[in-house]
Amino acid sequence: MILIKLGGSVITDKSKETTARHDVIDRLAQEIASVPGKKIMVHGGGSFGHIKAKEHNLHLGFTDDSQREGICMVQKDMRDLNRMIEEGFHKAKVPVASVPAGAITIFDNGQLVDFPSNVFAHYLDIGITPITFGDVVVDKTKGIAICSGDDIMLELARDLKAERCIFVTKVDGIFPSYPAPDGEEPLKIIQPGQKINFTVEDADVTGSMQRKLDLMFEIAKLGCKVEILNGLVPGRLASALKDEDYLGTEIRS
Repeated sequence: MILIKLGGSVITDKSKETTARHDVIDRLAQEIASVPGKKIMVHGGGSFGHIKAKEHNLHLGFTDDSQREGICMVQKDMRDLNRMIEEGFHKAKVPVASVPAGAITIFDNGQLVDFPSNVFAHYLDIGITPITFGDVVVDKTKGIAICSGDDIMLELARDLKAERCIFVTKVDGIFPSYPAPDGEEPLKIIQPGQKINFTVEDADVTGSMQRKLDLMFEIAKLGCKVEILNGLVPGRLASALKDEDYLGTEIRS
């Protein structure tokens, strides 16, 4: 079974609020559909989640009554984006079922404590591809929390013993430093301990790029093959799924 994370930077324009890249979504769905096998889809929020979540300080928990409107808006926007992605898969003739993280996930003091991965396994068993996404979720201590798509990838990989996890981003992979110099190719392999010079601009409401990379290392420790590739380049995801050579980075434990 393969887990695929469609990053928010790929499926949306993160500089423009609630702006989806419909052509990219449709193309990626076609690439995924072109390769048979069980898959679970996870997607990020991009400009549908991060902008308003940051504006209303949702990553800090429920601290003020004025946040209620922000919570509801972000959840609505994320479901709107999810419907667009569902439509892309319908066009590609892939049966999909949406499983919103905000409806099934529980955090406690900023840590994920309950996530029913068996729901996803059941959909796979009956031939349906489940799709979930980063979302505003309940937190027993803080009231609310932001559950990122990366958090979900780790839970699903651990619970369902995924063989591969592919992170589809807007860059070719992990580079030694950011921004990468013109013409530099990404690292083919990265392991714990290798120093990467991320910038502060790489952070969003779900954490820094270093945190995301640390989560990928955690997934790799499970024995899962973890890869990062550029979804804005046509055919690259399909090549990875077909085990063909492609430009990207493999994360190893």
